[in-house]
Amino acid sequence: MKRPMLLTMLLLFAVILLIPNIYATTTNQQTTVISTNTTNNEFNIENFRDTADNQGTTTSSKWGVVSTATNNQDLNLYSTNVISSTTSNKSQKTENIQYATAAAGDDTYSNVQNNWFTNKNITEAAGRVKYYIETNHRLPKNVTIGTKQVTMPQFLQLLTTSLIQINKGKNNNITLKTVDAPLNSAENIKTGSVNKTEYLTMASKIQSYIKSNSRAPNYASSLKGNVGFPSMIYLYSRILSYYDDNNVLPKSASLIPWTSISNQSSGNESAENTNSFTIAQIGAAAGVVKSFVEENKRLPNFVIVNGKQLTMPQFLQLVNTGILQIYNKNSTKIVVKDTGTAANPTEDLESGIIYKSEYIDLAKRIQNYLNSNGKSPNYASSTLGKIRYESLIYLESRILNFYAQNSALPRYAALNPWKTSDDTSNYSQYLQATNNCPSNSPTIINLANSITSGKTTAYDKAVAIFNWVNDNTTYSYYYNTVKGALGTLSSGSANCVDTTHLLIALTRAAGIPAKYEHGICTFSDGEFGHVWAQVYANGIWYYADAISPRNTFGVINNWDTSNWTLIGIYAELPF
Repeated sequence: MKRPMLLTMLLLFAVILLIPNIYATTTNQQTTVISTNTTNNEFNIENFRDTADNQGTTTSSKWGVVSTATNNQDLNLYSTNVISSTTSNKSQKTENIQYATAAAGDDTYSNVQNNWFTNKNITEAAGRVKYYIETNHRLPKNVTIGTKQVTMPQFLQLLTTSLIQINKGKNNNITLKTVDAPLNSAENIKTGSVNKTEYLTMASKIQSYIKSNSRAPNYASSLKGNVGFPSMIYLYSRILSYYDDNNVLPKSASLIPWTSISNQSSGNESAENTNSFTIAQIGAAAGVVKSFVEENKRLPNFVIVNGKQLTMPQFLQLVNTGILQIYNKNSTKIVVKDTGTAANPTEDLESGIIYKSEYIDLAKRIQNYLNSNGKSPNYASSTLGKIRYESLIYLESRILNFYAQNSALPRYAALNPWKTSDDTSNYSQYLQATNNCPSNSPTIINLANSITSGKTTAYDKAVAIFNWVNDNTTYSYYYNTVKGALGTLSSGSANCVDTTHLLIALTRAAGIPAKYEHGICTFSDGEFGHVWAQVYANGIWYYADAISPRNTFGVINNWDTSNWTLIGIYAELPF
């Protein structure tokens, strides 16, 4: 028995001696697969059209209108510009970012002294970092997880690794690594949202960069611009904090320039200035209100602008004044006033658009009413009918949000009644098959089912169909109907009429109402007769013009939408 034991001990000793070499070899093998395009402390995310099952919905239309559906998986909380009708359980926690060590007998942090953490350790810490940022308007120096003090560059590595694991349904232990701070963080983003696919892609690229450089990147490229290092920490802390609360990743997450967050904490403003706000601050809050309404189908109870909680009547006064000052090229701060709520909002409104001249006139009349009565109006008259109080806030929030993103007021704004039903029974004529739009064709039905597989909402299905038609057809110039939907599908090339036939056939086959719109439109090379679709999804009629890659679902860019002549709207095209 002694000789075998001696041999066993010698064998174990030899293995121990070999471990450093094995580790070194493994490390070198891993680094060979890392991209070498990392010398500038930056990385890029390619522009892509996302058709993933869980894509967000906030980027597809500038002028979505309220419906009654509810989506609880969208995350749109910006710094302290947060709207909430309930108190987050995160806000009950201490403002000190460092928690005490876990009590004896609590195994939550039983292994953190060994420099690894579970997803739960990291998502819980993410909630504390999120709350710290929203309270102090800056990053903490570190966050304590168990007994370990983790720097913010290290925490970014933990956040992105945990996020990727959670998305894959894994719960492997995550090792804490040495990660240096970025050399020169830079940011240039517009307020908006990134959908789930994009924030996961961005996390993967951040993770790869850190592995290659042992340093956090200066910025991460996104469809909203370059996201700086502090914004990365805040973005992924919010995402994982949401997961910690809801056990599901959000469909989308909002982005807002870090300067808008950090500027809220100067602490040097005099008392007389605490009730005045810049147009940029109001514009940032307008984006939050817009997102909240589109996700929750109601107004928030309040909005926080530059750290100050305001009622919605007060916000109407601010956003309305902001629009008028932008129009008049006046950039002075706007003082918030005590404003009463509308006593009995009423509405008698037809869907349509109002142009800039009308919404400016509307803002002037609202301002006069506010100044004269000290309260919000029940409604405001327009060429489309009476616009109720809630619709006014939503309308003007969208206008100011557009300005915040584009540095220009929009040429027009869409309006739909505040309460719009998702019931499509009233639109049965827009679901019928026709000769050129055979939505009952097995070929069309099978293709529609394939394109929309995994999609759960009418909106997601409509976006997927639009993207497929846009990607799989090219434009050919000729007049009127020649090929119909099936001919267009077969040839892969068509004019605007036949392209719209295919688009509408597929959407109707998916159970989504769609109609034809015909007008005289101004393109870059002249004025032409043109046909496109309107598609009804989640209580909203969206423009869908699939003849140009410049267009997206709900947004037309290839012709002048502010100057065109409507000829007709049809369930079946007469030519």
